Amino acid sequence: TTRFGDVMADSKIKRNVLVGLALIAGFFFGTVGEIAYESTVFQPFGWKEYAPPIILNCYGDDFSEQQLLRGIDYWAKRGFPIAFYEMNPPAQTCKEESLLGFIILRKAFRGQIDDQNLAETTRKTTGMRILSAEIVFQPGSQNLDLIIEHELGHAFGLGHIEKEGHIMHPLYNRMGSGFWVP
Repeated sequence: TTRFGDVMADSKIKRNVLVGLALIAGFFFGTVGEIAYESTVFQPFGWKEYAPPIILNCYGDDFSEQQLLRGIDYWAKRGFPIAFYEMNPPAQTCKEESLLGFIILRKAFRGQIDDQNLAETTRKTTGMRILSAEIVFQPGSQNLDLIIEHELGHAFGLGHIEKEGHIMHPLYNRMGSGFWVP
C-alpha cells in the first residue's frame, strides 16, 4: 500500500512540473504573439505595388515644395515610391473628401484635430490595401523638420513605434530620422 504522504509528494511534483511547462509555453507563445503583432501593426496596410499614390498639396502656398520633396525622397529610398506630386492642384479637386489613389495634404481648420497634435493622417482602406489618405497639418506645423516624413509614413501604412530616434515615434521631441523595421 502507498502512504498518503507519498501520494501528496507525487502530486506536488506533478503540479510543479505542469506549472513550469505552462510558464515556458506561455513565454514562448507570448513572444511569438508579440513578434507577430509588431510585424502586422507596424505596417498593417499598404498601397498596391503596381499603383503608387499621387500626392496633392491642397494645403496651399504655405506648404514648402522643398519639405515635400525631402519627405518623398526619404520614403522613396526606403522602397515607398509615389507616382508624382502636384503642388497646385485645381481647387475643385481639393474640395473632394477623398480621392482613390491619392494622398491629400490639407491645412486643419480650427478644432479639426486635437491642439496637441501637429498633424494627423487618416487612411481609407479595403482589406489590407490603402485606397486613399489625407494628412491634415496644424497651421505652421507643415514645415517642421521630419513632420512630412512622419505623416507620409502613416499614409504609406506605417504605425507608430516607440523607439527613440525612429521616424515613426509618436512624440515629436523623440522622433529622429532613423528607420528600421521592428
